[in-house]
Amino acid sequence: MNRMLTRRHCLATALGAASTALIGCGDASIRKRRRVAYAAGFSLPKSIDERLWFEFEQRIEQNIPDMDLRLVIRGETGPEEALFAALRRNRIQIGGGSFAGVATVVPEISMLSVPFFFDSDAEVDFVMDRYMYPTFAALFANKGLDLIQWTDVGWVNLYARPVIHLPTAARGVRLRSSSALASQAFIAEIGGDTITMPFSDVLPALQTGLIDGGVTSITMYSLSGLTTEAPNFVLTHHSYDMGVLLANHDWLASLSEAERAVVKLGYGGAQATRDAVRASVAKLLADLPNKGVHLYKPTAEERKVWRDAAWPSHEKLIQNVGGKARDVYDTMVRGKQDFAASQDS
Repeated sequence: MNRMLTRRHCLATALGAASTALIGCGDASIRKRRRVAYAAGFSLPKSIDERLWFEFEQRIEQNIPDMDLRLVIRGETGPEEALFAALRRNRIQIGGGSFAGVATVVPEISMLSVPFFFDSDAEVDFVMDRYMYPTFAALFANKGLDLIQWTDVGWVNLYARPVIHLPTAARGVRLRSSSALASQAFIAEIGGDTITMPFSDVLPALQTGLIDGGVTSITMYSLSGLTTEAPNFVLTHHSYDMGVLLANHDWLASLSEAERAVVKLGYGGAQATRDAVRASVAKLLADLPNKGVHLYKPTAEERKVWRDAAWPSHEKLIQNVGGKARDVYDTMVRGKQDFAASQDS
């Protein structure tokens, strides 16, 4: 364990200077006889995401004994845009990140977060696995990347200082958005004052009054200290937040067939990831009232008001994203329709 912690500390220091300096970390004799690969991402300490990365590292090293997989999962590579750029250049071999970050590589992925498109976990799984995975595997392949699997985060909701149970109460409220176009579009459509900033700046922005709230997942809200500064949490479930696990194509192709299979299954697979994340999210949600959070679940009628207010953003996003955004959206609609038909049969 001490060697592992020392190694990760060394990696973090080296990445801050230059990505090539990573090779200098670790025991020289180990480097000579083991292949080194780097897996990068961002995860909060004690989060389910962190646990999944550690399990991934363990599976790879157990099943490919001569591979030394080195995790850099505290954002040491810089912003996600830099992470995915490094992945394409094979400076890191495996990368995980959000739709917002990877949109710099494949902009069309922004369409997967359009507000109020999905209505249930089952619908999300059906559309993402059967329709979106092959669509985006092809788009990422054009960029020299292999889509290994979707990663899971959960439903995105609204947090705020003031009580916001309906869109009318959000008008003029300063709400933080990520760089994701869909997040910005949602806040704009409900009349909020959109303020875009990195998540690391959210807590101090709340403390200084620069913002009054924002949108995020239950995990990020619960584990990042936001509960004390913005105690009103509305379960809007307006989009389903996911991410990607990608590998550099040339690196993955250089492995044997058996090794490629290990890498592709090493994170656990999409369904196992979902199950683990959803169980974790359920526990965090149940504990929010103990932290002084005021939870509010909109009624069916109120959800329709939210949905109607946000729906015009869909067409605007198609226009703003460009590329094959309309084709992606049309495929999403077809998947949603096929899901509904499968429930009726």
